[in-house]
Amino acid sequence: MRIDPKVVIPPIARDTREAQPSTAKAADAAPTSASVVTLSTAGAAASAESGPATATTTTRLQTIRAMLDKGAYPVDLDVLASRIVDDEVIRAGRP
Repeated sequence: MRIDPKVVIPPIARDTREAQPSTAKAADAAPTSASVVTLSTAGAAASAESGPATATTTTRLQTIRAMLDKGAYPVDLDVLASRIVDDEVIRAGRP
């Protein structure tokens, strides 16, 4: 197949109306019952349980990062190496 280098195709003109944000339409729209989400009792309980654990984990990670930056966090290289190996074994699927 031969492609002719002399053929020029003009760019397709874009509609400028699409580039403008549609904030006026979103503000004028009335809320409908389809946009309301209600959680079941089990969903509310699961949501409540995951919140504190995530905050605790985040706080602990920030503390460890700060200690690492100061050089005050002792890193056991043997334990770290064994966890890396264990992770590779799990990913590879070998017992």
